[in-house]
Amino acid sequence: MRHQVSDFLTWVLRYDPGGLRLVRGLHLMVTVLLCVALANGLALFLDKVPAFTMAVLTAAAGSHCLVFTPVSTRQEEMASILRMGMVVTALFGVGAVIGWLAGTAAMMVLQVAWVGVIAVGFALDGLGGFWQRTGRAISIFWLFVILTSQPESPGILLPVLAVLGAVVAFVVRIGLWRPSSEGTYLRVERTNRQALADHLEEVAADLTGQTPHANIPVRELARLRMELQLCVALIGPTPAARGLSTETATMMELALEVVRDATGHLSEEACGRLRADAGFSADLGMVSGKLRSGQAPETPDLDLKWAEPDADLETQDQFQILRIAQSFKRLWLLAERGNPVLEAEEKVQPGTGAAWFRQLDWRLALQGGVAASLGLAIGWFFELSHAYWVTLTVVVILCNSLGTTVQKTVQRVGGTAVGVGVAMLVDPLLSGLPELRLALIVLSIPAIVVFMDRNYAIAAGFISFMVVAGLHAIVGLPIGALWVRLWDTIIGAGVGLSVAWILFPNRTGETISTLTRAYLSACAAALQESGATAADDQQDFADLRQSASNLVKTARSYRAEVAPWSSYSETTSDLDVLVIVLGHYVILYRQARAVVMKAATGTRETAIASLVARMDDRVNSEIAAVLEGRDKQAVPGLADDWLAAMPDAEAAGPQLMTNWVAMLYHARKIVRCLDGLRQDGLLRTASDLTPPISGALHES
Repeated sequence: MRHQVSDFLTWVLRYDPGGLRLVRGLHLMVTVLLCVALANGLALFLDKVPAFTMAVLTAAAGSHCLVFTPVSTRQEEMASILRMGMVVTALFGVGAVIGWLAGTAAMMVLQVAWVGVIAVGFALDGLGGFWQRTGRAISIFWLFVILTSQPESPGILLPVLAVLGAVVAFVVRIGLWRPSSEGTYLRVERTNRQALADHLEEVAADLTGQTPHANIPVRELARLRMELQLCVALIGPTPAARGLSTETATMMELALEVVRDATGHLSEEACGRLRADAGFSADLGMVSGKLRSGQAPETPDLDLKWAEPDADLETQDQFQILRIAQSFKRLWLLAERGNPVLEAEEKVQPGTGAAWFRQLDWRLALQGGVAASLGLAIGWFFELSHAYWVTLTVVVILCNSLGTTVQKTVQRVGGTAVGVGVAMLVDPLLSGLPELRLALIVLSIPAIVVFMDRNYAIAAGFISFMVVAGLHAIVGLPIGALWVRLWDTIIGAGVGLSVAWILFPNRTGETISTLTRAYLSACAAALQESGATAADDQQDFADLRQSASNLVKTARSYRAEVAPWSSYSETTSDLDVLVIVLGHYVILYRQARAVVMKAATGTRETAIASLVARMDDRVNSEIAAVLEGRDKQAVPGLADDWLAAMPDAEAAGPQLMTNWVAMLYHARKIVRCLDGLRQDGLLRTASDLTPPISGALHES
């Protein structure tokens, strides 16, 4: 039992590293309870507006200020809550004025105005960042203006209660303790480092004769990397922390894979040579130590004298030892803690630099306005008792791409069905335990926040349970009558999805094909360049990452479009990391090639140049094969020829030898990344590329 509890807690901490989202959910719960208490206290002095109405308005304002403020640093959250509070206050103020001017027709006017608010809010989606969140927020906030204006508008109390709710949210979120997002990242990063170092020592145990610290399987490294990725997403856009990024951890895993493979191909004689070499053990200890700490020891660099070719060893053994040395160098460079955390998390905002009105998403605004109008019309025509649920569902599911809209529809409908069903099932069991029922309703709030970003289907289930059970427990609505929430949700989802499908749909199939061709063609073009200076390499890599970021963003939407059910299983793709890592290896391959070509002189220059050209063709042909949807290319003999042509150590020198092995190392990693993209299955749409580069070659 203790083991199962420990495993469950480990899963929870990995699903929500450091409890960052859980604490945010608890803050939201406290905010709602305080808002309700303060509103009920204020209602004792006001007879015009019911206490329930005041509680709903205050809690809605406070809770949504937190919901639309992402987990970040304390300073960034302070600014976000204050700005969101001003938005809520202004919106409630406008609602109060419209309600006062409309008089007895306030309900009709406010519902019609909701269509305009939704259109404006969806247009803000194109601005991204805070304004994107604001657009969704005002589209939902207006619903509370409508609900609390029956039979009469609260008037000036609307903005007053909005201010009260925002102040409570600010005090609770900023004043109460919460775990540090950067501290959580550093803890998880440290765990990743320990696991990588332990895995290295485990792989090299046969060469050192020492017992490793722990047995770390490859699957564990992948799970830890996913946890690291979650932490990176929560540390804010400009973190002070320095350490491993997701792509750096991936490249470390690939380097460890080379060490494991090379070690397995060493003869017993070569293993004995390394085992007896104190320099190898010293370098292994230095690499392992830097992996653990991120700090370089007193020795500025690895010695690597153990990698110098030995005439007594077979060429195959010398080659494998050089592979190990090359991997050690990669690990040594990647382990530096001074690297930026957000190296792979670059966010590209399309249209940046254009006038703000050109960045507005007019297409989504039109879709939102039409879908909201249809939702309200259906509600009025069929006299639905909770017609606003139809329009609210439209607001929730309609996104800026058809794929994301399809996925959100599946999540919303499935989650709502489960939530309503659970509320119906547990109601008879809790009928005699009102305190327990109320506790379950309140505890649903932090659960919603924990799952909101990770799996909206589960969050939607908790939301529906909270709404249905809450309306029954607090307002006294019959539980059987609340089945309509499910039907209204289905109607709203159908309306929103239909509009997204018919009215200027933003399908990502053609877009991902274009971006895939653009990115992989850019990789091929970068391979053709020589990279004369370090500045050229940096600029080319920045361009590749820009193209990669656009591809990753679109691929996520396309994946949702073709496989919306993936939202339930939370399946992910390696494309998000591999596509950026690919750019790394392209530039590294180019750098190693430049050194080889520069150092290749004398009688072997022509032979080396010919072999380098074959390697270039091999890499370029694999890029073309991925774009054309063809299987992995296979031309036996290149690896053997590369090994056989390895320059003589005494004549070539260590620089040429090291980069000779590095070229093969990076070429194989490029092919590995491309194969991962091929297996993703989403890039097969890019089948209309130009014919592949001739002379495709592949190592056996």
